[in-house]
Amino acid sequence: MPKLLLILTMLVAIGCGTQPTPPMDSEPKAVTAVTLADWTQTGYSRQSSRTAIEDIGVIGASHLFIIVTAYQVSATASQLRTDVVLTPSRQAVRQALSWAGDAGLAGAIKLHIISEDGAPTGDVRPANPTLWFDSYWQFLQPWAQLAEVAGTPLFVLGTEFDGTLEYGDLWRELIRKARQIYSGALVYAASWDNADRVPFWRDLDYVGVDAFFPVTQRNNPSRAEILSGWQPWLQHLEDLHNRTGKQLLLTEIGYRSIDGAGIHPYRFDNPGSVDLQEQADLYWAALEAIKDAGFIDGIAWWNWLASGAGGPNDRDYTPFGKPAEQVLVDAWRGPAL
Repeated sequence: MPKLLLILTMLVAIGCGTQPTPPMDSEPKAVTAVTLADWTQTGYSRQSSRTAIEDIGVIGASHLFIIVTAYQVSATASQLRTDVVLTPSRQAVRQALSWAGDAGLAGAIKLHIISEDGAPTGDVRPANPTLWFDSYWQFLQPWAQLAEVAGTPLFVLGTEFDGTLEYGDLWRELIRKARQIYSGALVYAASWDNADRVPFWRDLDYVGVDAFFPVTQRNNPSRAEILSGWQPWLQHLEDLHNRTGKQLLLTEIGYRSIDGAGIHPYRFDNPGSVDLQEQADLYWAALEAIKDAGFIDGIAWWNWLASGAGGPNDRDYTPFGKPAEQVLVDAWRGPAL
């Protein structure tokens, strides 16, 4: 990648740590998305959500991903449930999709599961897989129907269910049934360290990867270091594209605004002091790394909170009210003159 090598050389030459270097000109990705997140029944229909959606439209995003979460009591449970307090209502999601359209954003519904015993989603391994997939279909079906009625171009039918990947036939049957009621592009969001294990990529329209892989080894890395850390992962993603014959979407990517955020991006509970510039540099490097990767059709940033939380004292993933937000503006709308 000659252009990327040139950028690395230039960054090293100027010291690069906090340079406000905009991404070089390139064709925009088909999907430049932000994930709107909420874990309440009505949060997506509140005024704070409308404001957040409008702000996401202003920064130049093309798509709004909306997460919807079901729950199970333990990692081995074979039944899912929606929660009257914690699972968004269809009315609230419908309202958010309407506001997204008003803001010029294409909507996408993205399904999640939380295990109430604290186990990571990837550790979900139901004792009765057939029963679990039947239960999951009951969860998925109304959301696929809403996505169809709302005309959303993408539907993410699962997220990081590493412990269920061995049941390829059950996944294929689920995908087949989803296609009977949803006509848009179907996506599965694989965890970055298990995307190679997914046996049903050919049954989907995109290979989705939640890209929380490590790209640095220390606090306060330079932009050149972060770009260098991206190179083996870009090659890995290109290999995945070549093996599957499918275009990729980075269905989640994000960094907390703390020291060392690029070392373990998937650790939402890492301690660390606020470091807004490090988050911004990680955003810049990700956008720079993928912009000429023709096998990647888009990216969805994790996350923007429907509650409106964020700002310079926040240590979480949201870019709202932080320098990382301006990085997105510069990349998606162009830097201010």
